Amino acid sequence: MAKILAICVSEKRNEPKRLQNEASFIPGGIEGDSHYGLSEREVSLLRREDIEDAEQKAGFSFPPGSLAENLIVEGLPSEMPSGALLQIGKDVILQVVGKGKKPGEPHSYDYKGWCLLPLCGYFLKVLRGGTAFLGDEVIFR
Repeated sequence: MAKILAICVSEKRNEPKRLQNEASFIPGGIEGDSHYGLSEREVSLLRREDIEDAEQKAGFSFPPGSLAENLIVEGLPSEMPSGALLQIGKDVILQVVGKGKKPGEPHSYDYKGWCLLPLCGYFLKVLRGGTAFLGDEVIFR
């Protein structure tokens, strides 16, 4: 079973995201997040397994939100194709719109020289909104 380990938001771009216990997902992204409404890549997600791999290579840990991710989820497949759906709790449905950044697409934020979103991060679109909480189950379909 996959589950949410961290929900993170920031009010200003290029700032680390802060850990929260819950978030309201609405069309356009996460309410109160600096990336709300900017593109169809409304929500960013990192798999805990990819973060752990990077932590081993880096020799230090990455606090939640330090890599500019909105969600850290444990237990998802390593490859999720565009169009796949993630259901969080009873209400929220997100659609995978892509993995990583497009070639040449800028990514200005890193943590101690490390950035994972351009390589292994997933970007999602909110199809159905609602509130998600830390520990919520995530169903991949």
